[in-house]
Order: sequence, then structure tokens, then C-alpha cells
Amino acid sequence: MTRGTDPTAQPGTMAGCLRSAIGLAGLVVLAPFAIAVRSLRAWRRGPGLRLECRRGELAVGDGPPLARIDTTADVPSAAVEAFRRRLTETVVRVAEALRRPDDVYHLLARDPSAEETDVLPVGPQIQELAERLHLVLGRPPMAGRTAVWMALPRSRRVAEFVDPFDYDPEAAGEPERLLAGSGMRWGMATGFAPGGPSVVFRIVLYVPADATPAIEKLLEAGLGDGR
Repeated sequence: MTRGTDPTAQPGTMAGCLRSAIGLAGLVVLAPFAIAVRSLRAWRRGPGLRLECRRGELAVGDGPPLARIDTTADVPSAAVEAFRRRLTETVVRVAEALRRPDDVYHLLARDPSAEETDVLPVGPQIQELAERLHLVLGRPPMAGRTAVWMALPRSRRVAEFVDPFDYDPEAAGEPERLLAGSGMRWGMATGFAPGGPSVVFRIVLYVPADATPAIEKLLEAGLGDGR
């Protein structure tokens, strides 16, 4: 489902954009990102922000599936910095809502020219997550690339299930294959792609199913326009 908004307006409500979205249980997230960008360009009209929202599920090992909340935004170039701040602040609210005392945040991303994936321990603080996310969402080499974020218990080591030389977030079936077996408490995949008069942002959140209503409200409040 799509909706047009004023990208410079104060956060408000997306008028049911997330609540009425269609679940796409088999969606391969952000891969290839260019296809999502081309699709979004096809329906973009006018000077305002356009949002597309979907909900689905991610099967996780032997446990209950995680809810997948997939949001894509086509943002006019003049409003990109303001939207990037809003998106970062919204993720902070999500992290606060899902926070457990021993959470540690991790980032996986691969530079187009690199031979291995960067596996970065972001740290246990939400502020550290916010600072890193804000940087990644504006870093030119990450344009059109997928960044993978996980909240893991302190006892869980990324090295136990990721080989940085073999793992590529852009490979077929990724990052969902990795996330499904990671043991994460929650996670997300992010990406952005500039082109012409706007920049497309995409964030896919994977959260416990029972937290979905609260997380959707946070997204609506953070990314909506109050109409």
C-alpha cells in the first residue's frame, strides 16, 4: 500500500498504512535493491514523500516466527536530511521498546570494492546504535547496498555463525537466511539509493510478533505526517 505525505511535516499518523498492508511471507528482503527502487520510481508522483508498507513473517528456527514490517520511502532530495534524522529517531524508539539488559547490537555490511563483509560490534548502548545507523544511512559507498543489524544476547557471538569472507548481504536469499538462524532478539535490514530528484530509503524490521502493534504505532508516529 502506498501513501503520499509531506516530508517536512511533524511526525504523526500514516492513516493505517501499516495496519492495512498486505503480508508477503516469501519476500526476499532488499535483494536486489535496484528492483525495489525501479518499482517505487514507477509510481512516484508530485513533490511529497511517498511510503509503501508491508507486513509478513520470518520463520526462525524452532521458535515462533518474527513479524516482518517492511517500509519503503521515496524522499525528495530537499527533505532527505530531515527524513534521515526522523528514521534514526524512530529506530531509537523501537530499540527502547524492545530493549533487554544484555542486548548488544551488531552491524554487517559489505563495501562494493571489499572482498569481505564488515562485521562490526556496535555495542550495548542504544545511542551507539543510533549514531552508527545515522552514518550508514548517509554514507555514499552504502548507496544501493544492504546493511544488516541484529540485537543479540551478550553471550551470542557473531563469529559463531558468520564467516566475513563467505557471507554477502547481497546474495540470493539474504539477509533473511542469516537472520533466521542468528538467534537474534530483533533485527533489521536497511538500504538507500539516490536517483534523480529523490532518495529511496528502505527499512525492514524483524520483531517479536507480540510486539508488532506497539512497533507499528512507533513507525506511524515517527514517519507519518499527522494527516
